[in-house]
Order: sequence, then structure tokens, then C-alpha cells
Amino acid sequence: MVKEGCLVLGSFRIRMLVVILIAALVGLSMQSGHSSRKMVEPVIKYIMKDYGVQDNLLTNYLYRIKDEPSAETVPASGETMLQLPCEFIDIEQSYGWYYNQDSRQQEFFPAVLINVTEDTAIKAVYAGQLKDISDDERGKTVLIEHGGGLCSSYGGLKEVRARKGQKVTQDTLIGFSSQQLFFQITGEDGPLNPNKLFER
Repeated sequence: MVKEGCLVLGSFRIRMLVVILIAALVGLSMQSGHSSRKMVEPVIKYIMKDYGVQDNLLTNYLYRIKDEPSAETVPASGETMLQLPCEFIDIEQSYGWYYNQDSRQQEFFPAVLINVTEDTAIKAVYAGQLKDISDDERGKTVLIEHGGGLCSSYGGLKEVRARKGQKVTQDTLIGFSSQQLFFQITGEDGPLNPNKLFER
């Protein structure tokens, strides 16, 4: 019995040592300008996305965008936190994997769908520039670019008050909602998880 316990403990220590060694090598690879970074970085981003690490990184990402001295960054602003796009009743569908009763399989929802009172005022969650206005089955959709590859999308609008190319702040009225708002945040690698923004 004692020997089996020692073997398991030894095996655990070996596995932990291997994990630490791999983490150290990955860290060195990511910090260097070496070509191995191009192979390691996508794998790390994929793993981080699966485990929801991006939830915690989103706010830090916005701080980094604000400090970057670039022509593509967001307009100068003291606002460094995301705000809610509007008041809402409840969440119809959260970001992430869920079981679809109709298709009887797991599906991924890349946004948050919230129930709102019709004609609710919608504002930008962060400063940026309005890049696109489109129409789809939900109504009108507005896309705002915040700089550094970060964008926010507001779908299901009944009316749009801002115009394409306009610089927006968190006080800018984007438009008015129908009874639901489809809200999505995307980074350079695809959708980011905005669920924490809607926690009460």
C-alpha cells in the first residue's frame, strides 16, 4: 500500500515537473521573437478561450489599448471600463456553449442576447468609431471599432441615431432597441465573452 502511494506521488511529482518545464519553455518562446512563437501563440489563445481566461483579460486589454500611442487607438478618454449598453430586463441567451433542444446538440452562441423594453436607448460600451450599419433579420446592427482589434456589435436596433464614421464615447446615443438586443464583443481572434458585463 505504501509503495503504491509512493509511486502515485512520484508520478504526480514527475507530471508536475513536466508541466512546469513546458510552461517555462512556452513562456520563453512567447517572450522571444523566435519563429516558434508563431506556433505556440495560437495554441495558447485557443486554450485560453476554452477556459474563459479572456473574461479576466478583457478589462486589462482595454487598459492596454488606452495606453498605446497609435493613430488607430480609441479617442482620448478617462473611461477605462466597459459599461452596459443599456438597461435590460433579463438575459435570454448568454455567451458560450449550450444544449440546443431543437437540434439536440451542443452549439456555441458568440454573443449575449438580452430582453429589453422596446425603444430603450443604446449607448456604446466603450469609446471608438462607428464602422458599419447593416440590416438583418433582427433589425439594424451597428459595429463600433475600439482600436487594437477590439470591436463591439449591437444588433436588433429599431432605429440608429449615430452615423457611419462617427467618433463615439460612452455617452453617445447609438440608437433605440426593439424588444431584444444582440450584443457581441470581438477581438482579433474572434468573439470574446461579455457575460460578466451583464452580471447583477
